[in-house]
Amino acid sequence: MLAKLNIKPIAFTVMVLYAIELLDELIYGLYGATLPLVKNDLALNYVQIGLLSTVPGLVSIALEPFIGILGDTRFRRAIVRGGILATTFALALVAFGQTYAMILIAFCILYVASGCYVNMAQATLMDLNPARTEHTMARWTLFGEIGVMIAPILTTLAIGVGYGWREMYLAFAGAAGVYVALVWRVAFNHHDGAQDEHIAPRQLLRDFFAALRSSELIRFVLLTELADLMLDKLYEVTGLYFHDVVGVDFAQAAFASAVFTVVGLVGNILLIPLLERVNGIRVLRLSSFVVIAFYVAFLLVPFVWAKYMLIALVSFSTAGWFAILRGRTFSALPGQSGMVVAITALANLSILITPTVMGAIADAFGLQSAMWLLLIGPIALLIGLPRR
Repeated sequence: MLAKLNIKPIAFTVMVLYAIELLDELIYGLYGATLPLVKNDLALNYVQIGLLSTVPGLVSIALEPFIGILGDTRFRRAIVRGGILATTFALALVAFGQTYAMILIAFCILYVASGCYVNMAQATLMDLNPARTEHTMARWTLFGEIGVMIAPILTTLAIGVGYGWREMYLAFAGAAGVYVALVWRVAFNHHDGAQDEHIAPRQLLRDFFAALRSSELIRFVLLTELADLMLDKLYEVTGLYFHDVVGVDFAQAAFASAVFTVVGLVGNILLIPLLERVNGIRVLRLSSFVVIAFYVAFLLVPFVWAKYMLIALVSFSTAGWFAILRGRTFSALPGQSGMVVAITALANLSILITPTVMGAIADAFGLQSAMWLLLIGPIALLIGLPRR
């Protein structure tokens, strides 16, 4: 089939790997865009909303280190296949779930499944070209931004014609089913341990603890997670903020999420050629100052039109953060991409409690007050980035 289409196996593999990130961020973008609808339909408070991220994240943390360690063995392909199948099932479960508990279980499955097929796809891309991890991550992030951008646009259109969040999740379950066929054709055998028939658990554990002693790896793992406060965590509450604090309707709140993602996409497109000329650390340090100024203005300005403009500027300024930081993380441990995934999973613990903490603050003092917590992200970059 590939020969008839004149597509080389390695090119097909790369296409599928990037397409996996597109699907994952489509699902994530759907979550952020439909969150106000889910909250309203199920009559949830802010703590319950926060738990929709925190509880699945904690379950994922418990399993992802093992997934990452096994990902450096010959079982990577089976892990990816299981992940995409579980994602298809969980999306359908969200669509048909009638209780908060059922929705929470579905999100737990989605988080663990993402750790299987998305993280292993990302790791495989790093193995294909270990000398250009930042540039590969920039392209990976670009595909992700396309997915996050499309999801709120589709949600806005769906709401406009009368569809709800359940229909959207069901449609995405169908899309994930198509990926099952694509993933089944990829070998996922470009890492060091792919051909080893014998697996030594003790050696895997020694490699794991050795990775924990890498100061450069730990630095960039922690900075990546803290930077996420101004990336995914801000995106997750953008729709809620515009609906509950600014006072716009559901469609306009979804539009705010769309603005966030569209402008972020533009920033990531510009980042790819920029990294060929400018050091990534320099980009991070300069943009951190800019983001602090824009975000503070976003929270303080009283005008709706200005808030749309400022959230766009924040998104544009943070566009390269994940790509640069995650690229540096994989560079710290070449040839052991699965181990990087395992260590990264451990670092998620402190960040995963953020939605619940923000929810508690929002219930007690209002969402406007809780939003200030996200400033920890750019401040952490200014403090923690290497000076050279």
